[in-house]
Amino acid sequence: MSVQAVIFDMDGVIIDSEGFWQRAQIEVLAKQGIAITVEECESTTKGKRIDDIARLWCERYALSISSRQVEVQIVARVCAAIRSEGVAMSGLDQALRSFRAAGYRLALATSSCKQIIEAVFDRLKLWDWFDVVCSADEEPFGKPHPAVYHKVMFKLGLEARECRVIEDSLSGFTAARRAKIETFVVAADYQDVKFSAALGRYPTLEELIDALQPALA
Repeated sequence: MSVQAVIFDMDGVIIDSEGFWQRAQIEVLAKQGIAITVEECESTTKGKRIDDIARLWCERYALSISSRQVEVQIVARVCAAIRSEGVAMSGLDQALRSFRAAGYRLALATSSCKQIIEAVFDRLKLWDWFDVVCSADEEPFGKPHPAVYHKVMFKLGLEARECRVIEDSLSGFTAARRAKIETFVVAADYQDVKFSAALGRYPTLEELIDALQPALA
């Protein structure tokens, strides 16, 4: 059975927002007297759901505020940054147009909550592009659990073999693999051995689309 849909992750695949997440976490924890680094954010929280991120920091540093307060403060900062500074990942427009022109349905499977999705879709004018939008924030478990990918496939009415995923984090890549969906990795560290089981690995969406061009023509 042929592939019918392409499922995108959002942060780091659609929008260049990883820096916003790192900055927000650093600022929120700094208010509590805790200093963390960009590298710590990258290795610890990339691709994870916001409630999992907030709980992790609260437990690791025994913060005096609740994980819910940490969550709200981080989301507010990230939303504000996206609405004022957000830019699409290089090649996004080309990817969306190429997949749509080739007849694929487009879907989103993100760890980000509804407020972040709305900020990204407003900023990048994406509302007309996606047939299905799902957040792991609405599932019992976030990535690397495959729940959000199962939900996307259910809403699309498709099986794993009829879908392809584009991810940039190990957490998301693991979630897609656990859902048994073949996955392309598009990330700065695409050559890392942790992504060796990917269907394909590329530094940018442009290079992914160039590689797929014969099939998209």
